[in-house]
Amino acid sequence: MTIENNSLKSNSKHTNYLLKEKENLSYTSFTKEQILLKYLKAIANEYIELEKVKTEFIEIIIKNLDDLDFSGLINYSKYYIKESFLKQQVKSSNIRGLNVVSVDGSSVVKKFMNVDFSFLKAIAVKYLFYKNHSANITYFPDLNGFNNYTVQGNYLNRDDTAIEAKISMDMKFMEINLLNNMINRYTDIDIVIIDGSIVIMPINLLFSKDPEISKNYDLLLKEYHNLYLTCKEKGIILIGSIKDTRTSALTHLLSESIQLLLPNKSNLNDFIKINYRDIMNYFSDLDLFNRLLKKAERSCIFNCKREIDKIRDTGIKKEIPYYFPLSFYAFYLKTAFYDTPCRIEFFMNEKHSLKKASEKADLISSILLPISSLNEHYGLPIPQIEAHRRAVFKKSEINLLFNNLTRTLNKYGISLLGKRRNRRPF
Repeated sequence: MTIENNSLKSNSKHTNYLLKEKENLSYTSFTKEQILLKYLKAIANEYIELEKVKTEFIEIIIKNLDDLDFSGLINYSKYYIKESFLKQQVKSSNIRGLNVVSVDGSSVVKKFMNVDFSFLKAIAVKYLFYKNHSANITYFPDLNGFNNYTVQGNYLNRDDTAIEAKISMDMKFMEINLLNNMINRYTDIDIVIIDGSIVIMPINLLFSKDPEISKNYDLLLKEYHNLYLTCKEKGIILIGSIKDTRTSALTHLLSESIQLLLPNKSNLNDFIKINYRDIMNYFSDLDLFNRLLKKAERSCIFNCKREIDKIRDTGIKKEIPYYFPLSFYAFYLKTAFYDTPCRIEFFMNEKHSLKKASEKADLISSILLPISSLNEHYGLPIPQIEAHRRAVFKKSEINLLFNNLTRTLNKYGISLLGKRRNRRPF
């Protein structure tokens, strides 16, 4: 990471740390000795100083929490933080009797010069909790997903990006379709946890020039619409639990909020001193809220997936309002002492109050806490962990499927030529 000389111009004792000797470091070659003896230490010192700045900034936020009051802003439609506070503590619920479902899938791609073969699998797990930490587990369609495979040959001459997009869509279709089938089969599901976002992404694939991708994307949209509709009708809470993200959406909203609160000599003065807008460019949401949140605390909720609103406004895809007549929210929840927060997403009907959205975030947090805090180093919901563990392809599975395929091809004198980088003779 290179920090430009004009970045952190504050009066803080920690911000005047930039190294004069590293000018043009990104474009200059060095000897191994120079790297080992000089520049690695320079980069380490640079990062150490940045950590000091970040720590000081977090201390300022905590010191000014009471003054970071967004109550005068949250009713504006274009202001996307929708609670008056930045963070708050949440309580853990007694989840006895709850049925929690999670779904996950995995894919393996074998790439050759003329063809690619993809192997996909999805599995769902259903936990009936009879105590906070004890449950009866049901697997759908079976224990290891042996009855829910897909094998595909990608024969068209496409670039890697298009192939990856198609496989990603096919994988997500399997997961959502499996969820819809499971919800139709069981009448007692209370909560569904999707591994990742609850909104189909990336939205830009809607406009793909590849007709197959565009067609598959429309099919996936309908499958998502079916999921939303069923969850609304049956009162099922649909949650997206995202393990890792580099987004800075909430961080940028916070930066804008501080500016709207008009910091001056008598109000939020500490932020002016440290030049907060520049410093916040170095934070992701996870980084910022990992430092801000304590265990059993959540961030404010904020509107997410606003790309859908942009597409609605253009009118290019007129069915989008039909598929997504919803408002999507996200927040960060810290469930384990030594782990980073999870990004949690949920939806509300378009005609809802902010109070109801806030109450739903509290309810979701109170349910996720007891099922995500068994390991202080890994704070994901147990059903999500189990679904992932069951869905991952074992090496023996891939060997069984792929070897059977290649044997059939070999009988007809067809051999698969691997890509050059995978068949080096040295």
